[in-house]
Amino acid sequence: MNTTGAPLFRRAVLITLVAGCGSSQSRPAEPPPVEMVSRPPASPDVLRGERLLTEGKVGEAKSVFEAALADDPNDARAWLDLGLVHEATGDWTSAERAYRRATEIDGHFAEAFNNLGVLLRERGKLAEATTMLERAVALDPRLTAARFNLGLAYEEQGKLAEAEREYVATIDQLPKDPVPRINLAMMLLDMGRDNDAAVELRAARPMVRGDVLLSIAVGEGLRRAGLPEEAVPVLRTALNQAAEPPPTELLAELALAYYAAGDLDAAEATMRRAVGQDELDPALQYAYGSILAKQGQLGKARAHLRRVVQLDPDGPYADRARARLESLKK
Repeated sequence: MNTTGAPLFRRAVLITLVAGCGSSQSRPAEPPPVEMVSRPPASPDVLRGERLLTEGKVGEAKSVFEAALADDPNDARAWLDLGLVHEATGDWTSAERAYRRATEIDGHFAEAFNNLGVLLRERGKLAEATTMLERAVALDPRLTAARFNLGLAYEEQGKLAEAEREYVATIDQLPKDPVPRINLAMMLLDMGRDNDAAVELRAARPMVRGDVLLSIAVGEGLRRAGLPEEAVPVLRTALNQAAEPPPTELLAELALAYYAAGDLDAAEATMRRAVGQDELDPALQYAYGSILAKQGQLGKARAHLRRVVQLDPDGPYADRARARLESLKK
């Protein structure tokens, strides 16, 4: 339960408020807030509904919020919470309607604009989503969820400078949260800024210990940045922490890191294990075939490359497998 009395709102990722050192990226100037942000108080009934929602009692929470709105149809916070209920039950249309109503009642309610923006983005309404998220950030530049979500929206639109500004602002506000650093790093890698990406990934590395999925992302990023020797220990630690069987994507990424670091034996053994967990994945079969070819095990390599073509003859790896098979004939 949110014990501060602030309204609940959605985030694209789980972000925890902590203190620490900021990102190494340059800091574009932040636009000043243009208006006073609103934080509507909660009635006792709405607080009770929020408690029920936090406890997973969605149906009971819905009844409470609907009753509160019957008493006061202009309760913006109750509309926000009702939107959360509708999202929890997969009713996106009703959730959007509830969030819109909250913003119509209170045009300074930053959390409501954030929630509406995230929902619109997830529903493919990217332009309007960006407008809503920009409104949320303009109202409350310290609303980290809105800044991060706006960064995602800008990146999706190809507005990379704007996306970088919002990711950096999120990192400044949440310096010990690895997620915005990882998002920024992956975007920087796509932009060809490997050195800048490496700075963020190295900063995120100690923060992801114990989180297997985030460790995979950091390992992948370090490998793509040309630092496979740094990727391997991150991924090995994650493998030691993972439950059995470990995620196939973790094994595959570790194998690729070994391969990039020049340890072909470890790459082959690890990718063999990944393929054993998912023999129907063309990408794994292609990667394993490529590793075997590099080792000189040409017969086995051909078998796995042919398997790629059999599994998905028109897929993205089929042409690459055919080209590799042709090269092995020479």
